[in-house]
Amino acid sequence: MFNRSRLAALAATALTATALIASTADGKTKVGGAPAPRTDSGVSDASITHTTSNGLQIAAGNNYDKVLGEGAITYRLKLLPAGNGTFSVTVPKVVLYTASGSITGTASAKVAVNGSAETITNGKLNLTKGAGSLKGHQFSGTFTGTGDLAKNLITFKYKGILTS
Repeated sequence: MFNRSRLAALAATALTATALIASTADGKTKVGGAPAPRTDSGVSDASITHTTSNGLQIAAGNNYDKVLGEGAITYRLKLLPAGNGTFSVTVPKVVLYTASGSITGTASAKVAVNGSAETITNGKLNLTKGAGSLKGHQFSGTFTGTGDLAKNLITFKYKGILTS
């Protein structure tokens, strides 16, 4: 009976070690055993779904992340005219969903409109609160993008650093 207990403890230790290695995505760690910051990038395709009574636009779409994999994105945005067909965009809430967790934060950018074409520049993305498997994770980066108002399609390309 003592041997079975030791065998169970050894198996549990091996499973825990395997889970820790798998959870670091690339297996690299920094001093102290925490996962090293990783360069990350991705693409989001989204559409505006509706506008709230206080003028916030709600958008949702698909996300393809190099490190986190395929998922979904939702965000709320407010356009503020900046003159000459340019708008400042503040995004008080962005949520990136993955199969096993989510990460939430804010964003901002400049949007230039020419006819039905949008050009998105100077994008800043700060995701600071993770949940599920992304608890403790953060992402800080930049993004650019294009939009087609006639098709209600916005495409973002982002890059930055994912930490945990």
